[in-house]
Amino acid sequence: MSMGVGSGRKIPALTVRMARASNPRGTAAMWVRDRLDELFVDDDFADWFPADGRRGLSPARLAMVSMLQFAENLTDRQAAEAVRCRLDWKYCLGMDLDDPGFDYSVLSEFRDRMAEGDRADRLLAVMVDHLVAAGLVKRRGSRVRTDSTHVLAAVRTLNRTELVAETLRATLEQLALADEEWLAPLVLPGWADRYGRPAFYHRLPKGKGALEDYALQVGEDGIWLLRAVFGDDTPPRLRTLTQVETLRQVWVQQYWHDAEGRLRWRGPKSTKDRLSRRNMPRRADLPPTTDGRPDPATACVPWASVEIVSPYDPQARYSRKLTAAGTKNWIGYRDHQSEICTESGPNVIVQVTTRPAPEQDIDALEAIHQSLARQQFTDLEHFVDAGYVTPESIDQAARAHGITLTGPVRADPRAQDHPGFTKADGP
Repeated sequence: MSMGVGSGRKIPALTVRMARASNPRGTAAMWVRDRLDELFVDDDFADWFPADGRRGLSPARLAMVSMLQFAENLTDRQAAEAVRCRLDWKYCLGMDLDDPGFDYSVLSEFRDRMAEGDRADRLLAVMVDHLVAAGLVKRRGSRVRTDSTHVLAAVRTLNRTELVAETLRATLEQLALADEEWLAPLVLPGWADRYGRPAFYHRLPKGKGALEDYALQVGEDGIWLLRAVFGDDTPPRLRTLTQVETLRQVWVQQYWHDAEGRLRWRGPKSTKDRLSRRNMPRRADLPPTTDGRPDPATACVPWASVEIVSPYDPQARYSRKLTAAGTKNWIGYRDHQSEICTESGPNVIVQVTTRPAPEQDIDALEAIHQSLARQQFTDLEHFVDAGYVTPESIDQAARAHGITLTGPVRADPRAQDHPGFTKADGP
């Protein structure tokens, strides 16, 4: 499907007259159109669609609908109904009163396109440029505040046994779609029972010993499949499948071979991933045994920053954070949102940085400042919480980017070990 055309049109006169009569003071959607005209034009989406094929809907219009949908917290069905029925939305979108709109499923398809690569970031930059041109946002001398929040991955939480079984099941499904004839002779007896349905805890064997035997059987099945995929007679395209690579990585993280070549189940993590521990000798850094294999006591799964926890989102990670409301555990990502905050203008999010969930706030600060610099924001006063502030980050922000970093300094839990001047001794 090629790109549709719908932007660059004037609002139909009848739509203007009816919208003004029914909403004489205007609505938020009408104010956006009056103040900013069209936030997006179809040319902004030129590389999202092929050049040939049947004409689709205007991507600029779909982007505007998605923004209004988020602002009013509507479902896809409700947003499609608003396009069809609401006069202020038709005014904002420049539509005729008799335009029937579109099916609600189009919105999820549009979001899938927007999620590819850096398209969402580029679309945000386009919107910020329009806000700057309208005088609603200043690039120089503004105040910016940044905070992080957790983003949940669209996956269910799996224990380690469920993880390996579900990873192998997902790989078999993708291989069956890619080349069913190649896969059929490799299927072993019992695979239909083990991988024919999603892996759930209540379907797994009961008891520690039986559960470990099941995990080792899944491991042997996965090794059999990996050897076949990477065999000389296998079509090379099968090795590039995403689930095949995920299977390989998960098996490296969850299994190992002992000196006799037997497949072994790695032990669970005994500590949490912390930046202060990354230089400590652990696991793979420990001296190997005489046969070159890791000692079973140290052959553990990797830290949370590396460990794959779902085959359906291999980049999602487990994280744990202490907050004022208590401990927060989640699987997904950590999102850093930077917002312009001025007394005279609107508060607008101008930059978003998404990082792995276990990565601490301070580790994302340099990437945030570099992104703000690419958007030509200069001479900023940047307000953050204690997670972003260290003496080094304050100095780096001022020297490298001309940004004044402002936030509370974290207390030093080992201050009593270093007697001298502290922040408590200040004015």
